[in-house]
Amino acid sequence: MNGAVNPFRRWPLEGVANFRDLGGYPCRRGVTKYGVFFRSAHLNAATVKDAQILSKAGISTVVDLRYPDESKAFPDREIPGATIINCSIMGEITAGEIAVNSSVRDTRTMIRMYRQILEFGELGLASALRILLNARGAAVFHCAAGKDRTGIIAMFLLGIAGVSREDIIADYEVSHTYIHDFTKDISGSHYSNMEKVLSALDARYGGLVPYLHALGISEEEMTGLRGKIVDISPDYSFRLTF
Repeated sequence: MNGAVNPFRRWPLEGVANFRDLGGYPCRRGVTKYGVFFRSAHLNAATVKDAQILSKAGISTVVDLRYPDESKAFPDREIPGATIINCSIMGEITAGEIAVNSSVRDTRTMIRMYRQILEFGELGLASALRILLNARGAAVFHCAAGKDRTGIIAMFLLGIAGVSREDIIADYEVSHTYIHDFTKDISGSHYSNMEKVLSALDARYGGLVPYLHALGISEEEMTGLRGKIVDISPDYSFRLTF
Protein backbone atom coordinates (compact mmCIF):
# COMPACT_ATOMS: atom_id res chain seq x y z
CA MET A 1 0.00 0.00 0.00
CA ASN A 2 1.30 3.45 -0.89
CA GLY A 3 2.43 5.30 2.23
CA ALA A 4 0.19 8.26 1.35
CA VAL A 5 -2.90 6.08 1.13
CA ASN A 6 -5.36 5.76 4.00
CA PRO A 7 -7.16 2.43 4.34
CA PHE A 8 -10.59 3.82 3.49
CA ARG A 9 -13.06 1.85 1.40
CA ARG A 10 -14.81 4.99 0.07
CA TRP A 11 -13.01 8.27 -0.48
CA PRO A 12 -15.25 11.36 0.03
CA LEU A 13 -13.81 13.46 -2.77
CA GLU A 14 -15.27 16.88 -3.54
CA GLY A 15 -16.22 16.43 -7.18
CA VAL A 16 -16.10 12.68 -7.77
CA ALA A 17 -18.76 10.19 -6.70
CA ASN A 18 -18.40 6.51 -5.92
CA PHE A 19 -14.60 6.59 -5.60
CA ARG A 20 -13.72 3.39 -3.79
CA ASP A 21 -10.69 1.27 -2.95
CA LEU A 22 -10.86 -2.45 -3.70
CA GLY A 23 -8.81 -3.15 -0.58
CA GLY A 24 -9.94 -4.83 2.60
CA TYR A 25 -11.80 -7.88 1.25
CA PRO A 26 -10.92 -11.30 2.70
CA CYS A 27 -9.83 -13.69 -0.04
CA ARG A 28 -8.37 -17.17 -0.43
CA ARG A 29 -4.82 -16.30 0.58
CA GLY A 30 -5.27 -13.23 2.73
CA VAL A 31 -6.90 -9.87 2.07
CA THR A 32 -7.04 -7.46 -0.86
CA LYS A 33 -4.55 -4.61 -0.59
CA TYR A 34 -5.51 -1.00 -0.12
CA GLY A 35 -4.00 1.59 -2.42
CA VAL A 36 -3.62 -0.57 -5.53
CA PHE A 37 -6.86 -0.51 -7.53
CA PHE A 38 -9.62 2.05 -7.23
CA ARG A 39 -13.05 2.18 -8.90
CA SER A 40 -14.87 5.42 -9.59
CA ALA A 41 -17.36 7.51 -11.49
CA HIS A 42 -15.85 9.79 -14.15
CA LEU A 43 -13.28 12.37 -13.09
CA ASN A 44 -14.63 15.24 -15.19
CA ALA A 45 -15.85 17.19 -12.15
CA ALA A 46 -12.85 16.41 -9.97
CA THR A 47 -11.57 19.51 -8.21
CA VAL A 48 -7.96 20.65 -8.08
CA LYS A 49 -7.86 19.36 -4.50
CA ASP A 50 -9.22 15.96 -5.63
CA ALA A 51 -6.49 15.71 -8.28
CA GLN A 52 -3.83 16.56 -5.71
CA ILE A 53 -5.15 13.90 -3.31
CA LEU A 54 -5.10 11.25 -6.04
CA SER A 55 -1.62 12.25 -7.13
CA LYS A 56 -0.35 11.94 -3.54
CA ALA A 57 -2.02 8.51 -3.38
CA GLY A 58 0.30 7.37 -6.15
CA ILE A 59 -2.25 7.11 -8.96
CA SER A 60 -0.19 6.45 -12.08
CA THR A 61 -2.87 5.20 -14.46
CA VAL A 62 -6.49 6.12 -15.14
CA VAL A 63 -8.43 3.61 -17.25
CA ASP A 64 -11.45 5.34 -18.79
CA LEU A 65 -13.92 2.61 -19.78
CA ARG A 66 -16.33 4.98 -21.51
CA TYR A 67 -17.00 5.30 -25.22
CA PRO A 68 -14.51 7.66 -26.91
CA ASP A 69 -17.24 10.24 -27.54
CA GLU A 70 -18.18 10.19 -23.84
CA SER A 71 -14.56 10.81 -22.91
CA LYS A 72 -14.29 13.70 -25.35
CA ALA A 73 -17.55 15.29 -24.18
CA PHE A 74 -16.67 14.98 -20.48
CA PRO A 75 -12.90 14.60 -20.26
CA ASP A 76 -11.27 13.55 -17.00
CA ARG A 77 -9.39 16.12 -15.01
CA GLU A 78 -5.68 15.50 -15.31
CA ILE A 79 -4.02 13.95 -12.26
CA PRO A 80 -0.39 15.07 -11.88
CA GLY A 81 1.89 12.17 -12.75
CA ALA A 82 -0.90 9.96 -14.15
CA THR A 83 -1.62 8.71 -17.65
CA ILE A 84 -5.25 8.57 -18.84
CA ILE A 85 -6.05 5.69 -21.20
CA ASN A 86 -9.43 5.34 -22.91
CA CYS A 87 -10.42 1.67 -23.18
CA SER A 88 -14.07 1.04 -23.99
CA ILE A 89 -15.32 -2.43 -23.10
CA MET A 90 -18.53 -2.31 -25.13
CA GLY A 91 -17.00 -3.63 -28.34
CA GLU A 92 -19.15 -2.87 -31.37
CA ILE A 93 -22.29 -2.30 -29.27
CA THR A 94 -23.38 1.33 -29.62
CA ALA A 95 -25.01 3.28 -26.80
CA GLY A 96 -28.33 2.97 -28.60
CA GLU A 97 -28.02 -0.82 -28.70
CA ILE A 98 -27.59 -1.29 -24.96
CA ALA A 99 -30.59 -3.45 -24.11
CA VAL A 100 -31.65 -2.22 -20.67
CA ASN A 101 -34.76 -0.57 -19.29
CA SER A 102 -32.99 2.45 -17.81
CA SER A 103 -36.25 4.29 -17.12
CA VAL A 104 -37.07 1.90 -14.26
CA ARG A 105 -35.58 2.68 -10.87
CA ASP A 106 -33.17 -0.03 -9.69
CA THR A 107 -33.88 -2.03 -12.82
CA ARG A 108 -33.09 -5.71 -12.91
CA THR A 109 -32.34 -5.51 -16.64
CA MET A 110 -28.71 -4.32 -16.34
CA ILE A 111 -27.79 -7.99 -16.78
CA ARG A 112 -28.62 -7.56 -20.47
CA MET A 113 -25.88 -4.95 -20.82
CA TYR A 114 -23.45 -7.11 -18.88
CA ARG A 115 -24.10 -10.05 -21.18
CA GLN A 116 -23.39 -7.74 -24.13
CA ILE A 117 -20.07 -6.78 -22.54
CA LEU A 118 -19.12 -10.43 -22.05
CA GLU A 119 -20.06 -11.31 -25.62
CA PHE A 120 -18.85 -8.30 -27.59
CA GLY A 121 -16.34 -6.57 -25.33
CA GLU A 122 -13.71 -9.29 -25.06
CA LEU A 123 -10.86 -7.27 -26.56
CA GLY A 124 -11.61 -4.25 -24.40
CA LEU A 125 -11.91 -6.36 -21.26
CA ALA A 126 -8.57 -8.06 -21.89
CA SER A 127 -6.92 -4.72 -22.70
CA ALA A 128 -8.27 -3.05 -19.56
CA LEU A 129 -7.02 -5.85 -17.32
CA ARG A 130 -3.59 -5.77 -18.95
CA ILE A 131 -3.37 -2.00 -18.52
CA LEU A 132 -4.14 -2.45 -14.82
CA LEU A 133 -1.61 -5.27 -14.56
CA ASN A 134 1.13 -3.13 -16.11
CA ALA A 135 0.36 0.10 -14.24
CA ARG A 136 3.57 1.30 -12.63
CA GLY A 137 1.71 2.53 -9.53
CA ALA A 138 -1.83 2.63 -8.23
CA ALA A 139 -4.60 2.69 -10.84
CA VAL A 140 -8.19 3.89 -11.04
CA PHE A 141 -10.74 2.58 -13.53
CA HIS A 142 -14.06 4.23 -14.20
CA CYS A 143 -16.98 4.70 -16.57
CA ALA A 144 -19.70 7.35 -16.20
CA ALA A 145 -21.37 6.59 -12.86
CA GLY A 146 -18.85 3.95 -11.83
CA LYS A 147 -21.34 1.13 -11.49
CA ASP A 148 -21.83 -0.90 -14.70
CA ARG A 149 -18.73 -1.08 -16.87
CA THR A 150 -16.69 -0.30 -13.78
CA GLY A 151 -18.60 -2.96 -11.85
CA ILE A 152 -17.67 -5.61 -14.41
CA ILE A 153 -13.94 -4.81 -14.17
CA ALA A 154 -14.18 -4.78 -10.36
CA MET A 155 -15.92 -8.17 -10.52
CA PHE A 156 -13.03 -9.63 -12.50
CA LEU A 157 -10.32 -8.17 -10.27
CA LEU A 158 -12.01 -9.34 -7.07
CA GLY A 159 -12.75 -12.71 -8.64
CA ILE A 160 -9.12 -13.17 -9.69
CA ALA A 161 -8.11 -12.34 -6.12
CA GLY A 162 -10.40 -15.03 -4.77
CA VAL A 163 -12.86 -12.70 -3.02
CA SER A 164 -16.14 -14.38 -2.10
CA ARG A 165 -19.19 -14.17 -4.34
CA GLU A 166 -21.09 -12.39 -1.56
CA ASP A 167 -18.48 -9.62 -1.30
CA ILE A 168 -18.31 -9.21 -5.08
CA ILE A 169 -22.08 -8.71 -5.16
CA ALA A 170 -21.98 -6.34 -2.18
CA ASP A 171 -19.20 -4.26 -3.77
CA TYR A 172 -21.36 -3.91 -6.88
CA GLU A 173 -24.63 -3.17 -5.09
CA VAL A 174 -23.40 -0.25 -2.97
CA SER A 175 -22.92 1.98 -6.04
CA HIS A 176 -26.63 2.78 -5.94
CA THR A 177 -26.17 4.56 -2.62
CA TYR A 178 -23.06 6.49 -3.55
CA ILE A 179 -24.33 7.89 -6.87
CA HIS A 180 -27.85 8.78 -5.70
CA ASP A 181 -27.17 12.54 -5.56
CA PHE A 182 -24.64 12.55 -8.38
CA THR A 183 -26.53 11.47 -11.48
CA LYS A 184 -29.99 11.46 -13.06
CA ASP A 185 -29.43 7.80 -13.94
CA ILE A 186 -31.96 5.89 -11.85
CA SER A 187 -31.09 2.40 -13.13
CA GLY A 188 -29.21 1.64 -9.93
CA SER A 189 -27.16 -1.44 -9.13
CA HIS A 190 -29.63 -4.07 -8.01
CA TYR A 191 -27.81 -7.07 -6.56
CA SER A 192 -29.65 -9.49 -8.85
CA ASN A 193 -27.79 -8.16 -11.89
CA MET A 194 -24.43 -9.17 -10.47
CA GLU A 195 -25.81 -12.48 -9.23
CA LYS A 196 -27.00 -13.24 -12.76
CA VAL A 197 -23.77 -12.30 -14.51
CA LEU A 198 -21.76 -14.49 -12.14
CA SER A 199 -24.20 -17.34 -12.69
CA ALA A 200 -23.97 -16.83 -16.46
CA LEU A 201 -20.17 -17.11 -16.28
CA ASP A 202 -20.50 -20.30 -14.22
CA ALA A 203 -23.01 -21.85 -16.60
CA ARG A 204 -21.26 -21.07 -19.87
CA TYR A 205 -17.57 -21.08 -18.98
CA GLY A 206 -17.29 -22.85 -15.65
CA GLY A 207 -16.55 -19.60 -13.83
CA LEU A 208 -14.99 -16.19 -14.05
CA VAL A 209 -11.38 -17.34 -14.36
CA PRO A 210 -12.06 -19.81 -17.21
CA TYR A 211 -13.83 -16.99 -19.07
CA LEU A 212 -10.73 -14.82 -18.76
CA HIS A 213 -8.57 -17.69 -20.01
CA ALA A 214 -10.91 -17.89 -23.01
CA LEU A 215 -10.17 -14.19 -23.65
CA GLY A 216 -6.48 -14.99 -23.80
CA ILE A 217 -5.53 -13.82 -20.32
CA SER A 218 -2.68 -16.17 -19.38
CA GLU A 219 -2.14 -17.83 -16.03
CA GLU A 220 1.02 -15.75 -15.71
CA GLU A 221 -1.01 -12.55 -16.15
CA MET A 222 -3.60 -13.82 -13.67
CA THR A 223 -0.84 -14.52 -11.16
CA GLY A 224 0.53 -11.03 -11.75
CA LEU A 225 -2.81 -9.42 -10.98
CA ARG A 226 -3.19 -11.55 -7.84
CA GLY A 227 0.27 -10.52 -6.75
CA LYS A 228 -0.65 -6.86 -7.09
CA ILE A 229 -3.94 -7.00 -5.23
CA VAL A 230 -3.59 -9.78 -2.62
CA ASP A 231 -1.69 -9.30 0.64
CA ILE A 232 -0.69 -12.73 1.92
CA SER A 233 1.07 -11.39 4.99
CA PRO A 234 0.83 -13.76 7.97
CA ASP A 235 -0.23 -10.72 10.03
CA TYR A 236 -3.75 -11.36 8.78
CA SER A 237 -4.41 -14.08 11.31
CA PHE A 238 -8.16 -13.60 10.88
CA ARG A 239 -8.14 -14.67 7.27
CA LEU A 240 -10.73 -17.18 6.23
CA THR A 241 -10.46 -20.46 4.39
CA PHE A 242 -12.63 -20.77 1.27
